[in-house]
Amino acid sequence: MSNVQQAQIKNNKGELIGELRGKSVTTTIKEITPFGVRISNNGTGQFTGKYTASVMDTVNVSLNRDGTTQYETKSIQNTMEGDFVIVNSTGHGKSTGPTTQEFEGEVAFMTQSQKLAWLNTTKGWIEGTTNNATGEYQAKIYAQK
Repeated sequence: MSNVQQAQIKNNKGELIGELRGKSVTTTIKEITPFGVRISNNGTGQFTGKYTASVMDTVNVSLNRDGTTQYETKSIQNTMEGDFVIVNSTGHGKSTGPTTQEFEGEVAFMTQSQKLAWLNTTKGWIEGTTNNATGEYQAKIYAQK
């Protein structure tokens, strides 16, 4: 996706769907090359907003030598009412400090829940930060206009 397309999506942020806060539980180094490092993080967290859910996720990240990153996230969200939501996200990021990054990207949802069925037709946009030293991450997910 080009920078112009990304800027257009970012400028078309709609209503806030919710906020995500979590912590990486494990990290696996997948590959080291002259161009950078590929890692995989497994984490747990909490999603709050239009609905509330516990979150389990796996994030595959390419850490490039220039401080930029590309990522793909696969998440499972479970509500207290028993609803189940699958969330996929892809995007990019950049270093903001020695151990911190900010990231943004697109989000897609899937659910069989009647109550949350509106998510199936919602395209999302995520913006957040992560701290590799503490393993903590936080993000906001918006509906795209």
